[in-house]
Amino acid sequence: MENLAIISNLNHIFVNIMIFIAGFLIGRVVVIVIETLPEGKALLLKNLFSTRFTLKGFIVQLITGAVFVLIYSKYGMTAEFFFFVYIMIILIIMFFIDLRTKIIPDELVIAGLAGGLVAFTYNIFIPLEIYPSTSWWEPLIGILPGSGVLLSITVLGMIIYKSDEVMGMGDVKIFAPVGMFLGWKMCMLTLVVSMFVGGITSIILVLFRIKKRKDTIPFGPFITLATLIVILFGKDIWGWYFFRI
Repeated sequence: MENLAIISNLNHIFVNIMIFIAGFLIGRVVVIVIETLPEGKALLLKNLFSTRFTLKGFIVQLITGAVFVLIYSKYGMTAEFFFFVYIMIILIIMFFIDLRTKIIPDELVIAGLAGGLVAFTYNIFIPLEIYPSTSWWEPLIGILPGSGVLLSITVLGMIIYKSDEVMGMGDVKIFAPVGMFLGWKMCMLTLVVSMFVGGITSIILVLFRIKKRKDTIPFGPFITLATLIVILFGKDIWGWYFFRI
């Protein structure tokens, strides 16, 4: 029995290493998209095999590999794994582009919606466990909460502060594919978590005088972090909250 347990553990470690390597290699494509998409450059196949090394690119590849392993450890080799890995790849790209340029390219939103449409179609025939109900329209309803709430905040902020810098429309739009992949409940939770993490981070940056009170801080990175948190722990957080109340 001990030998079987050892073999099982070794097999588990081996699979996780393979998953990480797959994520690390795909991370190379992620790096290229991050570097080229904002400038509108064509993605050239030869760039995939470029020997140019950058610390930032290496970190992005490590992050992508780690995200693959985290999602695999939660869902195993299931349809949910592939769908969540897909949306997280898009959000990792968004994380670094938004951090550098404060812009979320429409191409990422379109790619996310295209993947969400695949999840929607798949869910019609084979219900996915990621949605709280077996209703075929669950992914479509997921579009409304995040994007709707952020759009309302943006419009209200523009009216009150007479400024169009309250919230970028990219943040509003990217929540549409996030909602399609997570469903409306988890999308709402993602919105709450992203605002909480973003608020705490903003306070810390202001207190340490890294940012001024009137400085704008990209919201995209917080959406990325919140989505990963909800993918891994969303149901536990949701259940804990309603148990407490």
